[in-house]
Amino acid sequence: MGIADYIKTKLPELPNWFNLILLRANVFGPWVYGSSYRKFFKELRAIDPEKYVIDMTNYAIEHVPYYRKRYGNLSIKSIEEFQQKIAFIDKNEVMQHWDDFCVDGIDWSKCIVGTTGGTSGKPLKIVQPQNRYVQSLAFWHKEMMAYGWNYHTRGVIRNHKLPPDRVYSINPILKEVIFDAFRMTASYAKDVYNTLRRMKVCYLHAYPSAAYQFLKYCYNQNLDLSFLKLCILASEAVTSEQRYFIESQLRVPIYAMYGHSEKLVMAGTCPDCNSYHIEEQYGYWELVNEDNVLIQTEGIKGEIVGTTFYNYYFPLIRYKTGDYTSYKEVHCFDGASGRGVCEIIGHWTRSVIYRADGSETSATALNLHGEVYEHIDGLQYIQKEKGELIVLIIPNALYTDKDESYLQKHFNGAMGVGARVVIQYVQNLIFGENGKFELLISHV
Repeated sequence: MGIADYIKTKLPELPNWFNLILLRANVFGPWVYGSSYRKFFKELRAIDPEKYVIDMTNYAIEHVPYYRKRYGNLSIKSIEEFQQKIAFIDKNEVMQHWDDFCVDGIDWSKCIVGTTGGTSGKPLKIVQPQNRYVQSLAFWHKEMMAYGWNYHTRGVIRNHKLPPDRVYSINPILKEVIFDAFRMTASYAKDVYNTLRRMKVCYLHAYPSAAYQFLKYCYNQNLDLSFLKLCILASEAVTSEQRYFIESQLRVPIYAMYGHSEKLVMAGTCPDCNSYHIEEQYGYWELVNEDNVLIQTEGIKGEIVGTTFYNYYFPLIRYKTGDYTSYKEVHCFDGASGRGVCEIIGHWTRSVIYRADGSETSATALNLHGEVYEHIDGLQYIQKEKGELIVLIIPNALYTDKDESYLQKHFNGAMGVGARVVIQYVQNLIFGENGKFELLISHV
């Protein structure tokens, strides 16, 4: 495990009193993220996207078996040639040729193997450089700074599950006060609220569904939320209901970000509009229709296609993400202009799951990142009644009773008291009439 992953996953397990001392001592701003981060942050606006995508494509053809076998001695010299000669790939293509997407002589000590979230059937294993945070955090921080954030402490309600005796944990390096997204009730929401107020945390970072649920509990208990300066929302679409409640009723600004586990493209909102600004220097962004024809004009829905600029260990080039949107030109008062997109649809939609007490969680929050994904060939949720969850599993040869025990514990813990979780083993998942997959089929 690299130092960045240790900081993210293990440091919050230390006692809160110890991490609180470190948190209060962390006044270093960008310096805590290292020299590579600071250098990249300073230079990112000067990145030429077309040069980066051409260079990465030629690098992949020379050094990555999949592209070398497919394109031989091809050398791309222009973006037009890139669009004409480089074919699209998708998750199935990568899964079928996974070993061939790894760079020649890959140094595994400098990589980490993760998985996508599983929102489109069987997750994809992804190799990422251990220093991947350099680019991701730099762009994310740049966008949040437009809202006044400047390395402030964030309250986090995402996919963390804490021990029962802990209201929160602390990551003093990333400056996070972390709460249990699976425990949210009116009583726990008040504990979260009191912790935020006591620790003077004004920035809330959460799944949209988790933020909405927490803030609703606070609102219904007449708790003053005027101290919040920003809701940082990612990993799910922000619904109209959530946006109206947070922005219009509570008067709390929303920063919404689109990204994905493959880390190919990124987009985020700005204070002047709710459209997503494409981060052109993060990765190469394209839209295609169902016939794989490039979309260049506004208002036409297409699938998002991404090409990495920074992952030299497992480069994905012209990768179809399974998410959909349409272009929208943006011109904002803060000087931000260029290509933007409307609401992202696809993997993020229809993700609300209801517990027995009427509270909500999300399909995203139930994600099983880790080894268990290697033991199954498919996963899907069905909900017919509140508090009930049917989990469809396609087990493979690696699946054992230990996996079933883990899954029962995981889903029962996420669903809370009074839940009824049924695991059903199937040979095929359920697809819609249009052939598209939905992670959650809800009849509630």
